[in-house]
Amino acid sequence: MNPMTRMAFRFIKLTVILVMAFVFCFVVSTVIFIFLQDMVNSRNMISTKTFLAFIGFVLTVIFFIAFGWCVGKPLTYLIRWINRLSEGNYSQPLEHFRKLNCDFNGTDNPYGTDDTNGAVSSNGLNAPDDTLHHNHYRYPYVLYKELFDRMTLLSNQLQRSETDRLNAEAKKLEWIAAISHDLKTPLSYVEGYAHMLTAAEYQWTDEERQNFSRQISDKTAEMKHLIHDLSQTGRWSVEQFPINKRENDIVNFLRDRMIDIANHPVAEQASFTFTDPESVCMIDFDSRLLGRVFQNVLMNAVIHNPPGTEIQCSISIDGKHCIIVIEDNGIGIEETKLAQALDQSGKGIAIANAFVEAHAGCMSISPAEGKGTRVEIVLPISP
Repeated sequence: MNPMTRMAFRFIKLTVILVMAFVFCFVVSTVIFIFLQDMVNSRNMISTKTFLAFIGFVLTVIFFIAFGWCVGKPLTYLIRWINRLSEGNYSQPLEHFRKLNCDFNGTDNPYGTDDTNGAVSSNGLNAPDDTLHHNHYRYPYVLYKELFDRMTLLSNQLQRSETDRLNAEAKKLEWIAAISHDLKTPLSYVEGYAHMLTAAEYQWTDEERQNFSRQISDKTAEMKHLIHDLSQTGRWSVEQFPINKRENDIVNFLRDRMIDIANHPVAEQASFTFTDPESVCMIDFDSRLLGRVFQNVLMNAVIHNPPGTEIQCSISIDGKHCIIVIEDNGIGIEETKLAQALDQSGKGIAIANAFVEAHAGCMSISPAEGKGTRVEIVLPISP
């Protein structure tokens, strides 16, 4: 049956019930009045016409008040609900629902609310749309049941849209913070090599100058890529993480990244050791994102440790997973900061963790044996 037809039937039913109540009260009042007239001296009683006019007037007023309350109260409630939506409050009011003796959670409210913003939880109004007919409406709100069902769907949709928007904004802010952080590394290369080229106390050979210029050019190109990523931030949604995977040998890739970091001017007093398996390890990965992962982890090991720190990197294959371990014998990380390292937005390790997770991998950080820090990255191997 059409929803409007059902609402019309309910209004007709309400009108018939009120009219029957009006007639019943009028008849009962008239019978009682006539009975009282026979019991007492009729000269002390008001006339029958006067009584019927008075009781008819009173019952008519009561009828219109009752009908107006039944029809007008839900409309006023809907207007307040719409005002809430217009103010950005997408949680649903619960006054139109009937409280049951017990509920799914053992509380007085069978529909539940979210502790953060008052939104209705999944055991009630945020349930799938086809379960709305199980909701229990109070009177007189039940007259507009179909309309309240549509308002429920609208509120849920607006709330989901707002949540998606906030998630997208948070994702974009994290992406901007990640790029801003990663820009520091190639910039430090450019700064370091430029300082070395202009240092008056050194006499560089033409080959060394060409090497420095080539490094500066490479890092400048890397910075341009990062700036391009930054300019593209507003063009992708929360579901469209900018990742471009290609199958490549992770062993050679990691070796090149370690050599690149070892050639950094600030890493000249650190020692690097690379241990790789005998065979190649082909996996699908985004070279730019995974390169930023290794760059962040290795540069942290260089920058946050004293000169002479030994940094070891190893790769092993365990079934369908490639395990990469980067370990140093530096000062390590405090226990209180260790648990938060992977979750601090905008920080190098947190950024690296996000990129690893984008490759369906996982990353962990723990104290190394003896002293220092151990970072383990597990990535799936291409089938």
